[in-house]
Amino acid sequence: MNSFLETLKNLGPSRLAMMGGILLALITFLIFISMRVSSPDFSLLYSDLSSGDITAVSAQLDQSQIPYELSEDRTSILVPESDVARSRMLLAESGLPNGGSVGYELFDNQSGFGTTNDIINLNKVRALEGELSRTIISLAPIKTARVHLVLPQRELFSREKMKASASVAIGLRSGGNLNQDQVFAIQSLVAASVPELKATKVAVIDQNGKLLARGDDEELTQASLKAEEMRLNYEQRMTRSVEDLIGRIVGYGKVRATVTADLNFDRVSTNEEVYDPATQVVRSTQSVEENNVEREASENNVSVENNLPASGNDLFLGDNPALESSRLEETTNFEISRTTRNIIKETGEVRRLSVAVLVDGKYSENADGARTYEPRTEAELDQIAALVRSAIGFDSVRGDTLEVINLQFADIEVSDTPFDNTLFGFDKNRLLDAAEIITVAIMFILIVLLVIQPMVGKLLTVERKAGEEDEELETSLLGSSPKMALEGPSDEFEPEQLSEDDEGDLIDMKSVEGKVKASSIKKVEDIVENFPDETVSVIRSWMTQD
Repeated sequence: MNSFLETLKNLGPSRLAMMGGILLALITFLIFISMRVSSPDFSLLYSDLSSGDITAVSAQLDQSQIPYELSEDRTSILVPESDVARSRMLLAESGLPNGGSVGYELFDNQSGFGTTNDIINLNKVRALEGELSRTIISLAPIKTARVHLVLPQRELFSREKMKASASVAIGLRSGGNLNQDQVFAIQSLVAASVPELKATKVAVIDQNGKLLARGDDEELTQASLKAEEMRLNYEQRMTRSVEDLIGRIVGYGKVRATVTADLNFDRVSTNEEVYDPATQVVRSTQSVEENNVEREASENNVSVENNLPASGNDLFLGDNPALESSRLEETTNFEISRTTRNIIKETGEVRRLSVAVLVDGKYSENADGARTYEPRTEAELDQIAALVRSAIGFDSVRGDTLEVINLQFADIEVSDTPFDNTLFGFDKNRLLDAAEIITVAIMFILIVLLVIQPMVGKLLTVERKAGEEDEELETSLLGSSPKMALEGPSDEFEPEQLSEDDEGDLIDMKSVEGKVKASSIKKVEDIVENFPDETVSVIRSWMTQD
């Protein structure tokens, strides 16, 4: 310990300051590397957040003492990978992130006392708009959304009733796009959430001001979309049917089919009323028979007697001849069979089919193991065509066409190994961490070899030189002869005459004047104290030389 302290004293202030600076830099570097290696891996918590959501989420994470980082554009927030699930649960309890809109939590801290009916109705609309916006934002291609609802209130004693309407403004993600089915789905979602709102009364626009849905009567447009969807579904169903049937014969993956259908989407309603006279039946019969006899009255038999009531009317007839008449009337009502038909032809009638089937050939292996392609025969193709005709309901009258062609399929190598984040069977993230640790170790070794070791070696060299100087001084004091150092005091001691060769071993005090170190002086004092007689002899020899 004393030797180490002596070494530090001998270094001087400048060398000590340099060593302290290097040691401090090394410690700082090691602390930085250890913190960098031990810091947790941050994972994405939420992205594409508004400024309000970023502020609220950051405050909640600070309150929960969860470390986090913000992206450069301050729209994404990252937390340690182990805290992602817990952070999302904590934020969900607070209703964050809310997408910059308020939902039904608007009523959590409100009291009904002192609140007017208009304010309550307005808050209901705001809450419904916010909830719809959040639901629409949850769709994959949509980044932002705002919903505006128009819910007219029926005035008192008003006969007219206004219809509800809505508008939706959406912001799409980079590269995102909405097809007509998705737009109609948004309209249906909003319409189903609002009482007495029809989907045709919901207008939809994107962030570029492009009108995706007009919001007026779009029954024709929706009908066209349904017709197109029906056609695509029919073609896909026929295609799967053909490929599944032929694939069982030639092998799955060795047949490809394409079906194009021309469908009639005209909706026809026909009313028919048919009468069949051959199948008539008697419903009712009515017969009327009438007989009548008349005579002319005599002009000469006019008297009082003839005019009396008791007298017969035959007195007026006299001898004039009688007039007789008869009538027979018969009416027969027949019931004729009647057939009433109400025929409605729904849309989707097949007008024409065009089917193309591509079939791969056969393969055989020779003695060398090489695969040889062999085309299929015409008989096999005819059998395949017959099966396809039966599967699709082929009708030559309506103009259906079918083509079955045999061609060699191209070999496409598909790797069965799924893509993963590994390298040589190891996780890339773990490899990066290991590489970082190895780099730190290499830098530490280089610092030790290039900085610390040369410095320590230099210090040891200085101490070694000092020791050598002390040894030389001790040798000079004791003499070059071992006998002189070992012999005890003697009265008969005679100074030994030194030869010219031994003179080189002596120390010239003039040449070392002012350069003798304190440690050397201390060692000389120890030698004098331990060997007084020998010291006297050496001094006498010096005096004799002088």
